[in-house]
Amino acid sequence: MLSANVIGAGIAGLAAAAALDRRGWTVRVFERGPDLRTTGGGIGITPNGMLALDAIGVGDAVQARSVVQREGGVRAPSGRWIARSSLGFVEERYGEPIRALPRTDLITALADALPPGTIQFGARVEPAGVGDAHTPGTIRVDSAELEADLVVAADGIRSAARRELYPEHPGLRRTGSVSWRCVVPADGLALDAAETWGAGLRLSILPLPGGRVHFSALARTHRANVEDGPVPLFGHWHEPIPRLLERSAREVLFFDRIEELARPVDRFFAGRMVLTGDAAHPMTPNVGSANLALEDAVELAHALGPARSWDELRAGLARYDASRRPRTSRLSRMSRWMGRFAELSSPPAIAVRNSGVWLGGFLPEAVSRRSMDAMVRWAPPFG
Repeated sequence: MLSANVIGAGIAGLAAAAALDRRGWTVRVFERGPDLRTTGGGIGITPNGMLALDAIGVGDAVQARSVVQREGGVRAPSGRWIARSSLGFVEERYGEPIRALPRTDLITALADALPPGTIQFGARVEPAGVGDAHTPGTIRVDSAELEADLVVAADGIRSAARRELYPEHPGLRRTGSVSWRCVVPADGLALDAAETWGAGLRLSILPLPGGRVHFSALARTHRANVEDGPVPLFGHWHEPIPRLLERSAREVLFFDRIEELARPVDRFFAGRMVLTGDAAHPMTPNVGSANLALEDAVELAHALGPARSWDELRAGLARYDASRRPRTSRLSRMSRWMGRFAELSSPPAIAVRNSGVWLGGFLPEAVSRRSMDAMVRWAPPFG
């Protein structure tokens, strides 16, 4: 039985571990934090993500903890609807609707799919050796070196494993945008799943189960004094945005400077070490990067499942790389373009933008088929 050590217990790491476990691998997950990383608010699961979760074996658990997004649209800061449509066509076209749930619940569902004791918390992990035909992959956990047939690096956007594999790579670059995210109580609020677009500003609302709602506010840095938070920028926008911001003062508000990989890495693996999720392809948050991480997990486990020798392992890693790198590179470029388009700030550009709007990347069917297909049309390779 082959073994894998997974660095990181986020969505990418837990999904990869669960997928490999289903294929008969012995898996250990090492997380530097004291418990599961359940921060970050809500998350939208698009049909490709649900198909991946079904393949991992946690689709039913996620469905039970999520709500279906029935409608969507784009609004102006005044509240005027620029575009609004039913999202029923998504399920008709792709076989699954768009769902939303707290990130906490997705992480918990993935962790519950692993055998008890699989995850070791409080583990300071460093890549120690990529391995080859004659030596295993090695990680250093505190003062001990641990070996395995495979090391899965799911250590996030600032991946130490990626720096180890590609020390000459330019790494991350700032996009010129910042974001604030929060989950607040939804009681008493009239909520519509929507994005609101201003001049260099946008705010998305995602209703969640259990009487909660997620919002994400994004701003170009030339518009934002980040020390003041989102209220000066968005507090005068249409309801319920002012009340969402007011309630965020009593919750945890997450702030990020949005970054992406300066250019794609040359390969997603070296020796016996493989990159997945944000460690492999950090990108701007416009095309559902968590759903791509779930795809990564399924395709990695499928490519490696039959491996019983070094040659088979290396061939499987090459298949994973050949499948995932082109898709994620293409979607990274798309995400960058979508963000720039949504955050235009000059009045003429805004007028043009508002004539071709989308909701988080989802245009009305007649306009968006090609873009949506690029993002969502994916199925497990064994389906």
